[in-house]
Amino acid sequence: MQDKVTLLPYEPDHQQAFKFYPLSPEQLEFTDPPMELLKNDGLSRTPVTILAGNHIAGFFVLDVSNDRYWYTDNPKSVLLRGYSIHPDYQGQGIAVKSLQALPAFILQEFPHFDEVVLGVNERNEAARYVYSKAGFVDEGRRYMGSKGQQYALHLHVPSHSN
Repeated sequence: MQDKVTLLPYEPDHQQAFKFYPLSPEQLEFTDPPMELLKNDGLSRTPVTILAGNHIAGFFVLDVSNDRYWYTDNPKSVLLRGYSIHPDYQGQGIAVKSLQALPAFILQEFPHFDEVVLGVNERNEAARYVYSKAGFVDEGRRYMGSKGQQYALHLHVPSHSN
């Protein structure tokens, strides 16, 4: 099991690792591969690399576009999308540790935001379990996405003063 899990803004030298980033058909049903998400990068999106030790173990995007309002009414929220852990690193606790590291990352990179929201497909029970274990809460909001009903999950980020 990897002890040190770190989040850092995506850098171009990470791209090679994401070119050979196999996701299972089950994962691809619910998320896009990192290279696909990087193609859609825009001013509202910040790609994030997950490191386990010194190895690239995962990826996600933080998005401040209006898409976040599918899941919350909070203007100080950021939407987590495209989350995945490389298959070689699954089952080692990296997903939970990376999500638990999110509040500190948000405080550093998005200091004016106080909530992370995401949509998880109702059929993706494994992901719902991981998000819940990491502190995300289902506050009852639902959204009908292109792949079925999404549960809106929320992670409240304490401010610097707390």
